[in-house]
Amino acid sequence: MKTFLLLVLTVLFPVLSEAHKVNVYAFREGETIKGECYFADGSPCKRAKIELYDRKGRKLDEALTDEKGLFSFRTQEEGRLKIIASAGPGHRAQYELETLEKIEEHPQTITNKALEERLQGLENEIRDLRKRMDRLTFRDIIGGIGYIFGLWGVINLLLRRKNAS
Repeated sequence: MKTFLLLVLTVLFPVLSEAHKVNVYAFREGETIKGECYFADGSPCKRAKIELYDRKGRKLDEALTDEKGLFSFRTQEEGRLKIIASAGPGHRAQYELETLEKIEEHPQTITNKALEERLQGLENEIRDLRKRMDRLTFRDIIGGIGYIFGLWGVINLLLRRKNAS
């Protein structure tokens, strides 16, 4: 009975801790860095503190996410940037953004409204795909349980062989 209880707790602990995992994703659009902070189930991480650091570890800016978990920064900084999201004790995520393109001194204005709407649609699709990739699914949980049972079976087999000898 103790073994069964230990096995159940071993299976449930990672699942429960993963349920509140925080994810952060960002991309650059000219001088603006836009991003989103969300939990493993896809729900937005509201009012999370987001910090922006340069490649040397200097803090460039900080912001709070809105009700949809979205944030944005304006920066001229180029190269590798680090974004750290803090959503309370134990809820922390990090994302590294590599900017390859040079920032233009004169930002282009988009006059074609249809193009702007289409780009917004693509941005939303990328955000949704990113959420789905980070989401913990039922298949992941069952796979983890199967993995644990498999390891338990191998250990049990080895112990029985040792006792039989």
